[in-house]
Amino acid sequence: MTQGGGGEKSSFRWLDAARYAVAAAVTVLIMVVIVNAIKVVLRPDSLQLSVPGGAISAGRFKPPPEELLAVELNLRAHNPSGRVRMYYLDITAYLFDKSTPASASLTPDFDSVVYFNPKDIAVLQQETVDSFLALKLKKASLGPPYFDVLYNGSRVSDMTLRLDGNLVTEVTSELNKSRQASYYCEQLLVGGNSDDEAIKYRQDVICKQGRGLN
Repeated sequence: MTQGGGGEKSSFRWLDAARYAVAAAVTVLIMVVIVNAIKVVLRPDSLQLSVPGGAISAGRFKPPPEELLAVELNLRAHNPSGRVRMYYLDITAYLFDKSTPASASLTPDFDSVVYFNPKDIAVLQQETVDSFLALKLKKASLGPPYFDVLYNGSRVSDMTLRLDGNLVTEVTSELNKSRQASYYCEQLLVGGNSDDEAIKYRQDVICKQGRGLN
């Protein structure tokens, strides 16, 4: 009888151990699913930027007497995520010519033709917004060669716009993910008016994130 009772207790112990093992495995599986779900939420598709018409308009600002160059830029931002809001903050824009690779420059404020600060961009889930920027530049801020060319109505091709900023994804008001992000908008046409025939039918330039071709 004693031996029989011991065997029964041993069976119960094995059964309890098996139950604990199954419960532990289920717990681990649940944790893995939760962690992966959090990773998916925190790693959504990135913000997409483009320059409509692939052009930056620039021309003589009127009225005189002071020589000023009027520059207008439209940055189009699209948030492909259906889960999170996206913000592109503290942006600095650098305009490069073909003589200097935009992606390789460690001192873009020195190497670029001109640099400026577009306003912050906020985009809701699966929405697109246009961010317009208008500048009035003096000759000293742009440099005589490019200032004179654009001021007199000519255009400059194959320019690259480099954007450096802080990309924030907002899952909730208390859960954000932030990282530095650079975009390269290449083969831009600078000069003229957005209504000019040379610009009106140009394709949009999609800005590449990371290292550009230039």
